[in-house]
Amino acid sequence: MAMKRETKWDERIRTSLYPIVTTMIILVLWQAAIVVLSVPDFILPGPIIIIKEFFYNLNLLSHHTLVTVYETITGLILAVVFSVMVSIIIVWSRPVEKTLLPLMVFFQTTPKIAIAPLFIVWFGFGYTPKVIISFWLAYFPIVIAMITGLRDIEPEMVDLTKSMSATTFQTFLKVRLPNSLPHFFSGLKLGGLVAMLGSITGEFVGSDAGLGYLITVANHNYDVKLLFSVLVVLVILGRLIYAFTVWVERRTISWHVAMRREEEKFFTA
Repeated sequence: MAMKRETKWDERIRTSLYPIVTTMIILVLWQAAIVVLSVPDFILPGPIIIIKEFFYNLNLLSHHTLVTVYETITGLILAVVFSVMVSIIIVWSRPVEKTLLPLMVFFQTTPKIAIAPLFIVWFGFGYTPKVIISFWLAYFPIVIAMITGLRDIEPEMVDLTKSMSATTFQTFLKVRLPNSLPHFFSGLKLGGLVAMLGSITGEFVGSDAGLGYLITVANHNYDVKLLFSVLVVLVILGRLIYAFTVWVERRTISWHVAMRREEEKFFTA
């Protein structure tokens, strides 16, 4: 058992090394190009300058990061609740699908940057408009993925449940819902990332706090070093959101064939 656990962790460490080594190579080449070409810091700072600026502005970045994280998480939670409810209703009722789905597609294709100022006018400069835009961007990929999962059922499985005298509701609860979970998490991975983009978009349009507001300030002041510091935070946040979603997925649907195959890679010689 210890051998298997060690093999599993060794494989995960080796897998993690690929992006880490690639990133390090890119940073080294970037820094070398800055030095060789003598590029000024106000045009393109090197990784060393960006790291120093990041720690110098750590308190400022922390405050604005908490604002963006709150808006993103709130919008994403609302998107998840809405998406699960709407997906179930759409799959359950064909008339509802014909009514709601075209409307959702229409609203999703509407330019968010053009509508965002209206939310600022209606709801002010607080959290509410950013949460709404975050929710607006996040719900659609989750809804589409979950609808696909709820419908992606083998006909033989449905026939089997009927042969066992299962009701439509029991089939939906015991077969369709569990089958939709892998698709749901696929949509959630994308939804979590675009929820953060929605918060940033709202902060661009009108805000006095948040990473989007900080980007606007840095842009107006031509502070390229601060701008790159904020980008570093956004990259870290995006990676954390994705990693947390994967962590929840592995513990929620460990029974799924995709998760089993991933685990089998660690236990094979």
